[in-house]
Amino acid sequence: MKAPANTPLVWTFTGNAKDIQALLAGSARDLPRPALLCLDRRETATLLGTAALNNPEAVTQAAARLRAAVGEAVVITGDEADYADTPQASGWLELPDGAAPPLTVPGADAVFTASAAAALAQGFVAMEAIILARMATADALRQQALTGLLQPRPDFARHSSNLPHFSLPRPTTVSGFAALSDPDLGLYAVVDSADWVARVVTAGVHTVQLRIKDAEGPEHRDFVRQQVRESILAATTTGAQLFINDHWQLAIEEGAYGVHLGQEDLHIADLAAIRRAGLRLGISTHAYWEVCRAWTLRPSYIACGPIHPTQAKAMPWVPQGNDNLAYWCALLPLPVVGIAGMDVARTEQAARAGAAGVAVISAITAAASPETAIAQLQEAVRRGRASPPVTAPLFPKPTLSPTA
Repeated sequence: MKAPANTPLVWTFTGNAKDIQALLAGSARDLPRPALLCLDRRETATLLGTAALNNPEAVTQAAARLRAAVGEAVVITGDEADYADTPQASGWLELPDGAAPPLTVPGADAVFTASAAAALAQGFVAMEAIILARMATADALRQQALTGLLQPRPDFARHSSNLPHFSLPRPTTVSGFAALSDPDLGLYAVVDSADWVARVVTAGVHTVQLRIKDAEGPEHRDFVRQQVRESILAATTTGAQLFINDHWQLAIEEGAYGVHLGQEDLHIADLAAIRRAGLRLGISTHAYWEVCRAWTLRPSYIACGPIHPTQAKAMPWVPQGNDNLAYWCALLPLPVVGIAGMDVARTEQAARAGAAGVAVISAITAAASPETAIAQLQEAVRRGRASPPVTAPLFPKPTLSPTA
């Protein structure tokens, strides 16, 4: 049951302990639930009547119990990491490198809950609200050390030093992949065959991705290997940067330049092997928590999208637009690629927004003359970079509808 308009979006131990206990006891089934429940480990143990939550498994179990009985989403804060359990994603948020002290500093918890409530009121889903709250609190604690005031700066969400790390589906300590030979990715062609790779690089494209879908089974392995091998030869001959989508094992075996992984691929890819092989890594992202997950790995570049509506893949995401692209480019200190729905006009806009690369599929492969389209798209990149840049907003707009 969703909370009515006059119900606080965020519940805390201080303000809502009795209601939380009633919901846990099953004695208040008609009591509206909050959008987000914020507790620390001590408060959680008190409410659940359990021993201190001294290990990750105890925290995750407690969060699941609270979410089932009390709130639509739960965050349990800790000295070194917070655990979030939400409809969008679940996992650990760690303080960024060199971050300020934890929420046990007096007043920090109030900054956290107020920031989370503000983000929810602006239409962000719970997981994004938690991340924004963590960013605001980290910034406020830094400002307290500098000025004595526990208050985040208006642009706290524009500083990558405030961006938390978000745990991957499969735990890893891997971080830091090889830098791009040329961080100016420019027009980034995404094609589905070695013939197309050869065609676009011959036409002057310097960044290309081989994206062969629906070929994951062992019966496709020889075919995909040959496509990868031929694509590497074509790219090497012209000096292009070639990324292999998904097929990371073959990319390693065949000595590819780089791989590109979607969020779902992070469940299964051997990230350590990719890094050991010296391959560059690009990662797709669609929302704050996916950006935080990618940022944890420090890949070679991060792709953000969908910037515009696209027919390439069915997705629940709200098209982000150029303002969001400008935001991600301003926030992240590594190359950002804008993707989805790109044509000549939108490619120019993406370049103005600061994108290091603009990923294009059908505007090339469905064109009457792909070579002419490539020339027009490359000129659009040049025009965009020569034009006044887009001013990045202080915050992005939400990327997922709260009802999704």
